[in-house]
Amino acid sequence: MTAAGFAVLLVAALVLEAVARRGAGPATAGEAIGAAMRTTPGRVAVLLAWLWLGVHFLAR
Repeated sequence: MTAAGFAVLLVAALVLEAVARRGAGPATAGEAIGAAMRTTPGRVAVLLAWLWLGVHFLAR
């Protein structure tokens, strides 16, 4: 069940990225991360997101 939820999130992220690259819709993932990295709280948020991903998916 959890794997299906992550698969849905992955597909949604890929669809959002495809729409953004066509110019209709939100910013691309790179643009969003770049905007977040311009401020200190944004850098902390990006760091915490990478930390969470590492702990949950890479630490085994």
